[in-house]
Amino acid sequence: MVGLGPGAERRLGVVLGAMLGEPEPIARDVAAFFRDYLARAPLLAAVGLRFMVWALLWLPIVFVGRPVPASALSPALRARYLERWAGARSYLVREGFFLVKTVALFGWGAHPVVRARFGMPDVAVSHGPEGAVSRGLEGSEGA
Repeated sequence: MVGLGPGAERRLGVVLGAMLGEPEPIARDVAAFFRDYLARAPLLAAVGLRFMVWALLWLPIVFVGRPVPASALSPALRARYLERWAGARSYLVREGFFLVKTVALFGWGAHPVVRARFGMPDVAVSHGPEGAVSRGLEGSEGA
């Protein structure tokens, strides 16, 4: 199984907060969504996505010349670091970044605080540790 350890999840939460422009509690929840997503994804997809998370967390030396994890960068330097990923000349680097951002947006869009901010109802299905649990749709039953 491919996943995120507690340290990687914490570091990813810091980076996702900068990426999504959200406060720490929401960013931590999105990082937890990422952890759960990796546990459910097909092996090949999970390995590729986990590699991209590793690269995003540990390659500031390549993009901004700092030998520290992305979570340890100052907010201004972290923003520049993420801009360099998004604007990379290499298609594979750029698309790897957007793959991570896409999965992060799945978690962000399902977050109850974010949905309330936009006046949206709860998600129809929430995947918890015990499998799918339906909610939010009138008359729906557990999956």
